[in-house]
Amino acid sequence: MNNHNLNPLDLPEVRDVVGKHLDRSDLARCLCVCRSWHASFVPLVWSTASILPEPTHLNPSLEAFIRHCHHLKELSYTVDAPREYRSTPCPKLSDLQVSVTQPPANPPPNDTVVIDIPQHEQLRILRIRDANMGPSRRIIWKPAHHLHNLSELSLSDLEIEPQDTTTFWDLCTQLEVLQTANVSVELPVQSITFDRLKCLGLGLSLKPRNARERQLDFIIQCPNLTLLDWIYLDRELARGYTGRFKPGTCVWPNLREFSLYGYYFTDEQLALTIGAMRDLKTLEIIGSEVGFSFLAALRPHFPSLRSLNMIDCHDITRTIVPEVLTSCSELETLGVGDVLSQDIIDSPPWICESSLKVLTVAFQFPYDNTDHHQRQVLQRISRLTNLKKVTLCPVYDPDQCFLDIRLEKGLELLTTWKQLEKLSFYAGFHHLSARDVEWMIDNWKNLKEVDGYFNQGNSDELTAMFQSAGIKCRTP
Repeated sequence: MNNHNLNPLDLPEVRDVVGKHLDRSDLARCLCVCRSWHASFVPLVWSTASILPEPTHLNPSLEAFIRHCHHLKELSYTVDAPREYRSTPCPKLSDLQVSVTQPPANPPPNDTVVIDIPQHEQLRILRIRDANMGPSRRIIWKPAHHLHNLSELSLSDLEIEPQDTTTFWDLCTQLEVLQTANVSVELPVQSITFDRLKCLGLGLSLKPRNARERQLDFIIQCPNLTLLDWIYLDRELARGYTGRFKPGTCVWPNLREFSLYGYYFTDEQLALTIGAMRDLKTLEIIGSEVGFSFLAALRPHFPSLRSLNMIDCHDITRTIVPEVLTSCSELETLGVGDVLSQDIIDSPPWICESSLKVLTVAFQFPYDNTDHHQRQVLQRISRLTNLKKVTLCPVYDPDQCFLDIRLEKGLELLTTWKQLEKLSFYAGFHHLSARDVEWMIDNWKNLKEVDGYFNQGNSDELTAMFQSAGIKCRTP
């Protein structure tokens, strides 16, 4: 056999590799080359599909959909899409997204959408979300036992009816990932353990049955979590919260990433929660009370901590930020508000000077000694030589002012920020001049984006200067 004239694309294996790098329009063209190419590229063309309620001419024909549904691996549709598409079993489907869109122009009273997922033998990922930007619709999901291969579930803005609660939590015992956002469901009985669950995003609707201590009980029933995002925005303090933990007990030994959007958590409650974890790498606390008890519980995590965000927290003790900067050698991301300039100036050498890459901060300066403190703070942060992203946040104290990075205030000290890629101004209105912008362009060669309030009255000219240098510029 003479192979000298063999084209590599004559081999199905090569076409399979090439097809993975082509977009849908190129794949469609490949179907028309010849029969062998058609056979190779049909599975790639039909590996994904999206079904819309309208305009229906954008959907594949029902006949073609049924003929090729055995190729489908990823499918998305809306609840208002034709039922014939939604009810067709797809034996290889592994990823399904169901969206709830805006209701009809004249929706019936108490408009309710009931979502029932048909049987797909290989379904592993299921996402149900509300994409409706208009009047709200009541969304009910009917969980089913036939979803026995499901490992990842994401739900938003829907409810599980009481009669389906047991089925839902039985289904959750097989999951590795569970994401919920404004989901109404009765919490499980405490006898169930969710050993397989690794990633949990918990955002349940605020009803008396889902009070904070009950949500905490559920989280404790997930002992092998590696990531936890908990959203709890209720003002009511939970009674009995402190009794959920025994001092020195590690409840989540594998947890490495913890985010708490939990307004009105107390310093003691935060300390108990953080104290039940080991070797955190990422910690984000939004809107709660952060004090000495929290700091004591945080210290054991200093050696492993890489990201710490405490933006919008209140009652932050002055020792937290300097101690973090001087103790966390692996820290790459830091977000914190209301940092007094004197605390930064007086702090010992920072152990994270070479590791810190992202800084979000609100520095506070006394009006009676601003210029002197400005230069001292700029001198300290100039040692953060690997910063890639800096965000300057607002200062709300009327007796304090914010960091002013202009040449007349000491901007030239920041020539060390050679790696800076993005700079955001959210600390009130700055007053950058053309000379300041020119300096930034000349000295920060990696700068790609600038946004926020960087000049109150001359933003158009400065925006044009940034853009002419190839730097994206966005102003509110």
